[in-house]
Amino acid sequence: MTMLIVRLKPGKETPVTNGHPWIFSGAVDRVQGEPHRERLCRVLNARGQFVCQGMYNPASQIAVRVLTTGKEPIGKDFFRARILGAMELRRSFVGSDTTCLRLVNGEGDLLPGLVVDRYGDVLVVQVATPGMDDVKSDIVDVLREALPTCCIVERSDTRARQAEGLRAEVGPLHKGPIPGEVEVTENGIPYAVDVLTGDRTGFYLEHRLTRGRIAAYARGRTVLDVFSYTGSFSVCALKAGAVSITSVDSSAPAQVQIKRNMELNRIRPFVWRHHKEDATRFLQADRELYGLVFLDAPAAYSEYAEFRKLCRLTADRVVPGGILFVLAGVTSQFEHQDILKALQRTASSLSRKARVLEALTSPPDFPWLPSHPQGLHQAGFVVHLE
Repeated sequence: MTMLIVRLKPGKETPVTNGHPWIFSGAVDRVQGEPHRERLCRVLNARGQFVCQGMYNPASQIAVRVLTTGKEPIGKDFFRARILGAMELRRSFVGSDTTCLRLVNGEGDLLPGLVVDRYGDVLVVQVATPGMDDVKSDIVDVLREALPTCCIVERSDTRARQAEGLRAEVGPLHKGPIPGEVEVTENGIPYAVDVLTGDRTGFYLEHRLTRGRIAAYARGRTVLDVFSYTGSFSVCALKAGAVSITSVDSSAPAQVQIKRNMELNRIRPFVWRHHKEDATRFLQADRELYGLVFLDAPAAYSEYAEFRKLCRLTADRVVPGGILFVLAGVTSQFEHQDILKALQRTASSLSRKARVLEALTSPPDFPWLPSHPQGLHQAGFVVHLE
């Protein structure tokens, strides 16, 4: 197989030799070959010495996504070994009472641009880069061999894919028709997942550890679930003995799904109510106080000032001695420490004392590289407010 040669500017190989999986376009000096036809590349430093092999995209700010710092052949066997290795890594992570997990987590599994999630006997594949798109048929073959009873669905409709110059692709890859709804269990609790149109690949799998911690705080409390989406936090709180739930989300499909999840868990209607409303408007109008409040801030609140405002509004709804769960996506503009800073300023502005009880993070089927903190997409804290 022919490969491009990507030559770097002096000194620009250092991040890769230190383990970072990306090479930005500004580090590239020149490219030899036909980048409009080939994706696989061999990267050389300014002295012509081998650095790594990867996938090149001239249309992206991330010019090269590193596959390996070795010289082994890149083909179907390479991707088979990586995918099977990712599956083996997870073998002991998830118990028999959980039927949904992430099988492949992009750079964290040394497969940049590829996500594979499992929901029972449905695999959802998300491809975000042209290079990985070129080998999609090999990826599907490997998944078919490894999990022959599963049907495979593509949900390549992310913003990251658009940024790479690719159009959205959604549909069956193996064994149609696609089920509109998949029932799964997580820690023994059933959920309905819409793999075709739901957020992410249908469910926020990265919140499994957070959902597992809710039981320690929910019993006997009234609960507010802001940006509730399909209501998994609400369900966990009620199953753990919460007195009542108020969930808030502006999405009509999410409202349908939260009702479905309540039905699946045989939760009586009079202990929960759902508001189809903008969360900020609800928080500004609502004067009720709650013993436990969940804030899972969506990407639209990634600007620090907006997130801080949201923290203040939700913290103001917590009774003295109550608990606030705060989660936010971690990006290059919004880091882990920013959440703590927002919490401290929120407590100060409300003349309240905040104490962090525990940190919240992604489960082990979402591994990330220590050299690539961008691989940690979610962080948060459980906070006691006096």
